[in-house]
Amino acid sequence: MLTQRIWLIVLALVLVGCGGNSASAPAYDADESMLPAATMPPMAAPAMEMEAAGQRAGDMPLAPDMMPNDGSGAIAAAATERLIIKNGDLSLRVEDVPATTAAMSTLASEAGGFVVSSSNSGLEQDLRAYITIRVPAERFETTLNQLEALAVRVLSRSVSGSDVTEEFVDLEARLRNLEATRDRLLDMLNKATRVQDALDVNLALSDVQGQIEQIQGRMRFLSESAAMSTINVSLEPVPVTPVLDEDGWQPIQVARSALRDLLGFGQSLGNTLIVLLVWSPVWVLLAFGGWRGMRMVRSKLPQNKNK
Repeated sequence: MLTQRIWLIVLALVLVGCGGNSASAPAYDADESMLPAATMPPMAAPAMEMEAAGQRAGDMPLAPDMMPNDGSGAIAAAATERLIIKNGDLSLRVEDVPATTAAMSTLASEAGGFVVSSSNSGLEQDLRAYITIRVPAERFETTLNQLEALAVRVLSRSVSGSDVTEEFVDLEARLRNLEATRDRLLDMLNKATRVQDALDVNLALSDVQGQIEQIQGRMRFLSESAAMSTINVSLEPVPVTPVLDEDGWQPIQVARSALRDLLGFGQSLGNTLIVLLVWSPVWVLLAFGGWRGMRMVRSKLPQNKNK
């Protein structure tokens, strides 16, 4: 019996040491929570180790062989190929907006890239276009120069870059740490003998796996953004300036001017007729009164002559 108890003490200490925590971590069962770790029964050991090893990724220290020499990602980032996310913005004036947009799509394909989005606004001589393309980072400068060559005039050019090397190295270290934690949790899951222990390990394992996938997604985004640079281009047409020959004969202009005058005269005549129509009752009364007066005067003229 004493030998068995000694082996239990050794087993508990070994398991707790692998979990990176002290041997005094509490177990999950309420009826065993007051017992020292050294006297725990064998079935409680996986739960103790799971509690010690199933910490969140942000709180867990890196293993000694995973940590940078100076405790940060600076040295590792300096020794790693730089990850630079490049972006360019161009504003161009071109002769033919639709044709230039098609030519830019072709340039992107030939460079090994693709068109992200394309849109236009306005009509005919005021047509404007906006296109976003992505090309391999090594073809970034060459593609910019080729796009500028399609323009009559470069109105503006802007190039920016963001160094994400250190962030990427830090993510790699966190990922290795999380994967090591996941492997330990999987090992504990295989060794668990109680349902409650298995459920607890699964809960911690799900949390760690979610963080692993999140970091992997961020690393993919940084890698793809650094590998494929983005170029935004806005296009506008060359302004058309009308040329007028002031000394020459311009029959079209004369016809337009005459038509405007005719329309003005018609409007004035129409306004006059409307006014007369509205005042017609007054005019009728005045005309009738004048007519009656004239008849009365004429009827008296023969009588005066006979006298």
